Amino acid sequence: MNYFRYKLITASGEVSSGVVKLPYQETMSAINHLERDGSMTLYVAKLGNFAKWLIKIFELRPKQRLPRIVLAEILNNLALMLRAGMPLIAAMEEIVETADYPSIKKDFAEIVKRIQDGSGFTEAAELYPHIFPKNILFLARMGEETGKLDEMLKDASEHLRRIHKIISDTKQALLYPGFVITAISGGMLFWFAFVVPKIVSLFKEMDVTLPAITLYLIAVSEFAQKYYLCVIVGIFCLVAATLVLRKKNRSFRKAMDNVMLHLPVLKSIINASSLAYISEYFSMLINAGIDIMQSVKILNESVGNEVYKDKLKQVRGCLENGEGISDSFKSVSIFPGFVVRMMSVGENSGTLPEQLNYISEQYREKLSVIVSTIGKAIEPLVLIVAGAIFAIIVIGLFLPIYDLISGVSA
Repeated sequence: MNYFRYKLITASGEVSSGVVKLPYQETMSAINHLERDGSMTLYVAKLGNFAKWLIKIFELRPKQRLPRIVLAEILNNLALMLRAGMPLIAAMEEIVETADYPSIKKDFAEIVKRIQDGSGFTEAAELYPHIFPKNILFLARMGEETGKLDEMLKDASEHLRRIHKIISDTKQALLYPGFVITAISGGMLFWFAFVVPKIVSLFKEMDVTLPAITLYLIAVSEFAQKYYLCVIVGIFCLVAATLVLRKKNRSFRKAMDNVMLHLPVLKSIINASSLAYISEYFSMLINAGIDIMQSVKILNESVGNEVYKDKLKQVRGCLENGEGISDSFKSVSIFPGFVVRMMSVGENSGTLPEQLNYISEQYREKLSVIVSTIGKAIEPLVLIVAGAIFAIIVIGLFLPIYDLISGVSA
């Protein structure tokens, strides 16, 4: 593969320029390739080794990932155009014209060129993993092999929409508690760092005898005044370190996921989300004609929760030892009895994809219920906790004033 710098006039009369990667050695071959769609080249030159090296270094940067919902829309549009009888290349060119992401637009243009050079859709798409996940590539490959690419792309689009809904609901469920904790912590820090000191200075001027609760508030306030920047920086560093360790260290991720699976509210959210996600993926893979062993392997690679990832690895081991599907899932003791029973029904009746779809639907509904009720469930607790905290502050600050007024009245 070589890189060629070019400048040309497209068939529509627009001037286009850039660098393109092509499997040619000669400049004339690159010119013929660039002019095959009716364009007229003005300038084409093969880049030297140093320029190629710089481009390769630049290409090592993290690629912009295409949002799941955007990919779902693209696949849906592509499926509709193919179903209407439009050739694959023409449909892909239409996607390139309407793409809103500049970097993705360039990647899709390269995919079109690869297809024009004789590559299949899946063969070209698998070179861009930041756009097309493995499960989508599996579906596309099955569609190409069976001549039903439009149907498989439509299924992939609907699958991505459902997965997006599962993940969005999970994030929404976790957002409210996080916001509440942050707001209460910020409010307390503000009170102790800026409000309490001014009232305390008044007490000192009036030489008031302070009760124990007020002395405790003064101690907390003095700590907040001296170290509030350290507290903020410390919290920031803790969050940053947690994110980095979670991204880089699997043992830390597993320990963190294990802890979250034992917390009352988080446990319900994560279990519902993970089970909906797994059953949705599993059903889609089996429907695409992928065998059970390969499907479980893909599930293991796709699931984000490390505890479930380990359990799916154990399921694959049981399957390799000759155990049935439902028995394998039952043996790892994390999947609820309802899930195992439905799998058993599907396994015995030959309707496993349908049963998995039913499981996914049930857990999606459960997750939606959790999302809709979590605010109502947490709100009273928040009011009690916040009220208790600020009641202690108010009592501690106004008790000396009450004693002072009582002394004056006497």
